[in-house]
Amino acid sequence: MVGTGPRGISILERLGARLLGKRPARPLTIYAIDADEVGSGRVWRSGQPPWLSMNNRCGEVTMFSGPADDGAWRPGAGPTFAQWWQRVDARFPGPDAYAPRSLYGRYLRFVLDVVETNLPHDVRLVRVPGLVSGIEKRAGRFELRVGDRLITCDQVAVCSGHPREQSARPVLAGRPASERRQRRAPARAFDGTGRLGVLPGSVIGIRGLGLTFHDVVAMLTVGRGGRFAGHGHDCVYVPSGDEPDLIVAGSRSALPIPTRGAAQRPFDFRYAPRLFTPERIAGLRAAGPLDFRRDVMPWLLAEVNLAFWQRRLGPDSFAVLERRLALLPPNGAEVMHGLRRTASDLGCDEVLSLDDLAHPFRGRTFADQGAFRDELVRLLSDDVGEAMRGEVDGALKAAMEVVRDVRPTVRAAVDFGGLTAASHKDFVERVGPMLAFLSTGPSAVRSCQLIALMRAGLLEVLGPQARFTAHDDGFVGHSPLVADYSVFCSDVVDARVRQPDIDGDAGPLAKRQRDAGAWRPHVCAGDPAFRTGGVDVTTAPYHPIAADGSVERRMYVLGIPTESTRWFMQVGIGRPGPWGEFFRDADTIARAALDQVELTGLPAADGPPLGACDMDYCFGPQHPDGASLSEY
Repeated sequence: MVGTGPRGISILERLGARLLGKRPARPLTIYAIDADEVGSGRVWRSGQPPWLSMNNRCGEVTMFSGPADDGAWRPGAGPTFAQWWQRVDARFPGPDAYAPRSLYGRYLRFVLDVVETNLPHDVRLVRVPGLVSGIEKRAGRFELRVGDRLITCDQVAVCSGHPREQSARPVLAGRPASERRQRRAPARAFDGTGRLGVLPGSVIGIRGLGLTFHDVVAMLTVGRGGRFAGHGHDCVYVPSGDEPDLIVAGSRSALPIPTRGAAQRPFDFRYAPRLFTPERIAGLRAAGPLDFRRDVMPWLLAEVNLAFWQRRLGPDSFAVLERRLALLPPNGAEVMHGLRRTASDLGCDEVLSLDDLAHPFRGRTFADQGAFRDELVRLLSDDVGEAMRGEVDGALKAAMEVVRDVRPTVRAAVDFGGLTAASHKDFVERVGPMLAFLSTGPSAVRSCQLIALMRAGLLEVLGPQARFTAHDDGFVGHSPLVADYSVFCSDVVDARVRQPDIDGDAGPLAKRQRDAGAWRPHVCAGDPAFRTGGVDVTTAPYHPIAADGSVERRMYVLGIPTESTRWFMQVGIGRPGPWGEFFRDADTIARAALDQVELTGLPAADGPPLGACDMDYCFGPQHPDGASLSEY
């Protein structure tokens, strides 16, 4: 197992579940290898500072493929993240809390310990810290180079996560990257200090306004001794004096990632679409490659607006709308026209446009920075207000939860060449990021903190089409759509998550696999074809396809390296309740791997002590200073 973040742990958990009560015909060794921390990986490593938080409520997260029962904890039957947190922390803040990422890393390590404890006697788990620099096939087996160590094995699963950074950054204005002092925030993963090494009194620029932007802001404020006081719209920032003088952030849209609605649904809730259904998408795809905007987007917009109108119309009026769904034309080009007309007849003329929600400043210019700032604060405050109405009661956030809920159906349309080459390129560059942006937001607490920083004069967000241009020994940040405002930045942090691209991945494993022709990028056929950059794999169980078209059936590649072959592989959690794609993906690989291993039944008395697990780190102090993690 190369990589032990959530994807790797999920496969190990399903291997453990399938090995319960079984014995291999000969001793079996499972190597768990990770370059950052075995058991948690890079993004979730347990030593990072507590102000770097998760993006999901702890109650909607589990890494066990089945719920705990009356028996001992074991693979396939263990506690959710919230249940585990409640057990290890007397000040557990409740299932709606957003936990520190480091705490989730400890939970992942706990899951790995449970897997190891419950393995049959003839199966052992070996944890190997180190970076896999190459995989070579010799005499039908794989040789993995991990530092100075060579590991020989029969099968390999690669869940290596975000791509490694290039050794040299691109040059702007003909100046070396070393002189420009531009830094990249690597895939929402930072060093254990939580500091960026900038000097107090400096002006720091940030490219990007997504989730990593929130991490960088936290590192430059709370990570430097500041704190937030008050709640909601009353939140204020109390500086430490160790912060930069100013943080300047910008992106093309100029909109920080929208807030998720307050929790109102059971954590095992599964949304049942009425229009944007897997069956409909399967029928559309059967006719050949799709154009997402023409063939798929109308049905997605219709589903989103149904959720919106359900809150905007009274129950009787919405019941009328529902009855008319059966009369809608089967043509996607006409479906929204029919729904809009019906909703208008029933008294609601409001219609949501995903494009407008993601680009609220499109076509606008501003006389000065103050005018843009006032408009942005108003939008952020309104968004927080919508979020506080909740994910069920609030019309806007209920609709955005639908975008999140139907991701698997979007994948069914897109994955493995479901779109034409031109449409896939448009999806990768525009549509997919827009859907992720609207449905992956932070908690309301984070958004309120941004507003507090702007009001305190510590954070300035540039207007639309923001640019950071190399100048002298730094950068000048400005927006061409905001008059008379520019600001000099001594450093710029690139907080945009880089799209995986096997052709440009500087990691030694990806590079060697590519150069050897063992892996190739997924290419959408067309005129012109579109080279996506994601590792080309088969459908489940996701074997890599070599440059010559051959398939390596003893290797599996899952998660972020396959992004663009499949969509939104950044998912790092399983959810309680019926299996979603996360556990199905893991189980297909575990099943395929064990199909190549001869197993026999294991007498009950000969098994390991199920669930016995001595993990001091789970029950020690929750933070180095002894404070409860619930304080964070």
